[in-house]
Amino acid sequence: MRVVDKVFLAACMVVAGSTAALPFVRGYGTGLLQLVVLGAWAIIAKLSSGTFADQHHGPLWVVAFLLNMLCFCLVAVPLWLVSRKRLPKLARILIICWTVFYLAMLFILFPATDGP
Repeated sequence: MRVVDKVFLAACMVVAGSTAALPFVRGYGTGLLQLVVLGAWAIIAKLSSGTFADQHHGPLWVVAFLLNMLCFCLVAVPLWLVSRKRLPKLARILIICWTVFYLAMLFILFPATDGP
């Protein structure tokens, strides 16, 4: 396994682990956080009901995990696929930078001040 592949898998694991911190965010969070969490709530509510989504948090966080990984991988996978063989050293740096930027967008950047 190449170093670039290991960096990509480690980045995915870090983002996956960041999902565990989502329930502890207070206030309105950021735009990306709202997209992930409220998007998960909307999917659960559409498949069942709003009451179910409000009262059953287990399925909500599973869907939030999947949405979090999807949002991250929409950029990370093409970046990894395009650059892993041609520019392996640059690919590692780009994947790490994307991971840091994604986590910053999830928890710090672009605060949602007006609420959901």
